[in-house]
Amino acid sequence: MAGRMVGNPMVDDEVEFGPFTLKAGKRTLTRDGSPVALGSRAMDILVCLTSNAGRLLTNAEIIRHAWPDTFVDETNLRVHISAIRRALGDTKRESVYVTNVPGRGYTFLAEVRRKARGASEVALPGPNQVPPTERRANATLFGRAAVLERLSEQLLGARLLTIVGPGGIGKSTVARAVLGRSFAEVIWVDLAELSSGELISTEVASKLDIPPRNDDIDAAIAEVLEGRDIVIVLDSCEHVVDEAAVFVESILSRTESPRFLATSREPLRSAGEWVHRLSPLDLPETGSSVAEAMESPAVQLFVNRAAACRGGYKLSDEDLSHVVELCQQVDGIALAIELAAARMDTMSAKALSTSLKDSFRLLSRGRRTALLRHQTLRATLDWSYFVLTPEEQRAIQRLSIFRGWFLPDAASAVLDDPDEVVESLVSKSLMVAEALSDTTRYRLLDTTRFYAVEKLVESGHYSSVMSRLAEYLSELFEISEQELYSASTEDWSLDFEQHVSSLRLALDWAFELGGDQILGVRLTVASLPLLFRLSLLDECFDWVTKAIAYLDAHPDLDEQRRMKLYAALGWPQMRSTEVPEKGVAAWTAALRIAERLGDVDYQLRAIWAIWVDAINRAEPQLGLQFAHDFATVAAESNDPVDKVVAKRIMGATLHWLGRHSQSRALLEEMIVEYDALPTGQTTRFQFDQRITAKIILARDLWVLGEGDRALVEAQSSVEYAISIGHELSLSNVLAEAACPLALLEGRFDLAKKYIALLKDHTKSLSLDVWNCYARCYEAEILLEEGKPEDCLVELRRSMSVLDHAGFNLFRTYFQSVEVRALAALTKFAEANQVIDSALTHCESSGERWCKPELLRIKGQLLYQGLANPPSAVVDKWFEAAEAEAKSQSAAAWQSRIDAYRSLSRPDDQFGAEAGVIKGVENKRDRPQNRSFQ
Repeated sequence: MAGRMVGNPMVDDEVEFGPFTLKAGKRTLTRDGSPVALGSRAMDILVCLTSNAGRLLTNAEIIRHAWPDTFVDETNLRVHISAIRRALGDTKRESVYVTNVPGRGYTFLAEVRRKARGASEVALPGPNQVPPTERRANATLFGRAAVLERLSEQLLGARLLTIVGPGGIGKSTVARAVLGRSFAEVIWVDLAELSSGELISTEVASKLDIPPRNDDIDAAIAEVLEGRDIVIVLDSCEHVVDEAAVFVESILSRTESPRFLATSREPLRSAGEWVHRLSPLDLPETGSSVAEAMESPAVQLFVNRAAACRGGYKLSDEDLSHVVELCQQVDGIALAIELAAARMDTMSAKALSTSLKDSFRLLSRGRRTALLRHQTLRATLDWSYFVLTPEEQRAIQRLSIFRGWFLPDAASAVLDDPDEVVESLVSKSLMVAEALSDTTRYRLLDTTRFYAVEKLVESGHYSSVMSRLAEYLSELFEISEQELYSASTEDWSLDFEQHVSSLRLALDWAFELGGDQILGVRLTVASLPLLFRLSLLDECFDWVTKAIAYLDAHPDLDEQRRMKLYAALGWPQMRSTEVPEKGVAAWTAALRIAERLGDVDYQLRAIWAIWVDAINRAEPQLGLQFAHDFATVAAESNDPVDKVVAKRIMGATLHWLGRHSQSRALLEEMIVEYDALPTGQTTRFQFDQRITAKIILARDLWVLGEGDRALVEAQSSVEYAISIGHELSLSNVLAEAACPLALLEGRFDLAKKYIALLKDHTKSLSLDVWNCYARCYEAEILLEEGKPEDCLVELRRSMSVLDHAGFNLFRTYFQSVEVRALAALTKFAEANQVIDSALTHCESSGERWCKPELLRIKGQLLYQGLANPPSAVVDKWFEAAEAEAKSQSAAAWQSRIDAYRSLSRPDDQFGAEAGVIKGVENKRDRPQNRSFQ
């Protein structure tokens, strides 16, 4: 496959954009001649972007350029892109230089002016190509060339391939190399960071950007994976091997295209599994010459790492026997060889070999028999540990509580004097360091971490260190609360996602016997914004439940946090069709606590949520009460946005009550005030408030007879939601404005486009409610296409899901479509029951927005369903429809009534063979007759 062309500036290549000058060869960035600080990796990415200005570069392409020899996930890329944007002055609302296409990649927007003595273009590999740098990296996997070829072939033929071997043998390294050779789309899931196998589905869903759902999360994962040439890597399965096997079988049974590559110390023993047992590196024979020894992959690895450590090293006759003996002692295990070679900066090969033998004797307590491989690795770790100073030993013990990457400030939280000791551990290859744009992050190798955790537990200081970790994370998340809520993940000042694995560990400790539960409560509340933003709600609610149970058992201990925890329990009701009945109860509990505490913020959050529930259940008269309550509390708020939001809530309520002119005036006033506010979008109420107001405004405009303008407003809101990348707001505007208004206007081609966008968007995001709405609108299209039976099947299936979950916002409108389909099938008795049910609901709930249409359909149903309908009976319903439309100033509904009433005069002969009136197509001069619509 041909690669995309990506600029590769020569050493002296110089480009200018805006006030900036970028010199790739000298790796400098200046603004009007003044230096601009930018990290090395960020500089690589900026060079790549400017070399391809105006082109969309995918995330994978940029990663290949910036990390050619390393496997990283997209989190790393987002961190460096954010650093570039800060350096260039891009803001969240206005991107002058770098823009993101959500889910795809980035484009450099500004015009680039080049000053170069010479520049060349090289092909960046396409999805199935391997960069030359990647091939060179593969070559450093000593003795693995044949293995890589075989595994590559096996992965093409197997849907589950497991690389099995002891710790430290290089399973993950080989897996990365295999995937770098020929597989384009890869999701890497590090299971070593999980404390429980029950979290595997959640972790994979998070990597795939699948929002949480309360039903079958594996089904959501399968939907996203199906049809994609993708490999899911499950790395380090050994501690959750049973759950990993169940998860893989679940996904494979539901799909045909995705494949799995697993690494584990034992097979998953899952159906269809291909197992490859990774052997140790080949060893040299005792008495080999230097040339013969250098043919051994084990010796090649040792010499390569020793050379890197010492700045150059060649195997000599003097060192030969000691190096051969050392490689034999560690039995060719790659990690053990690397740990040993890292000591070559301070020790000779002879001293290394002797020290290692002493370490084995200590471990084996005098046994002369050969050790098992995992014992050999442990001996290597013992040896590495025992040569550390007491301060270094304490440090590596404490740092072992971090799962995955951690930053210097995290190290400072658990260490008394971290600066020198951290760098010392890095230099001794017991920790990995990676330079970021403005700091350095660290990680312990897993084997080292497991070993050090054991030492920490043995020391008796595990709980005290975990307490320090929990305190650090709590403070970090508390300080960053507003940023976590309001900023996009791309604009976060820190990569907060990297703390999730340590957060899990700290919470598990806090709520277990011997932990600190009140500290666990504090950490749970502090982490809520992060867990919501990362869609890790399943495990979040587990911790929330534990925290609430503790506080409920200790009345008045911490009412502020108990309030926030109850609010967290209420969040699932906002978009899932599997809504727990305790959702509103949780918000009500939060409201009562907030009222006692005088907490205006959480009173507004809770009232808003309860109002949303009333509106979703199509109870606008009840919603009006909560809208008044919200306005009353908002008047006491110091945030001017709250008073504007109160107008938006009231305007929406008036629309559903059929008071469209009042609603329109209030919403137009609200939008002007909102745009004038100096503060930005509030995220406490989940949606972009301007878009949400425009949704109802567009609906008001249509009802009031301004159909063309209504569609323009809906389209502009769709475009705006896409531009700001706000997924929930986009789904909302499509479901509540764009789709229904296109249908009501008779613009069926446009409606199909909106419905397709809504279905595709909500399916990939598991937004169940809006996906059901999309299917209901699709059912109406089926009716317009003359397929009433198909319409009924799809409509009733989706309405049943919505009814079960209490989402009845459009129930009466969907019932009007159901009645039309039943009448088309001449099922008039059943149709009458449905329309009467809809009208009864309107009377009891106060819902009136589409009541004129329901009354008109009732009259049309009688006209079509009775052989000789008395004109007085038919006129009664049309007159009631007209009266209702007039009271609402509903010109659009009135035009429908006029069109249909003119066709239902008693002296007219009903013609079944005539065409179909579609919506308000009388405005568009299309063929009309009196068939039921």
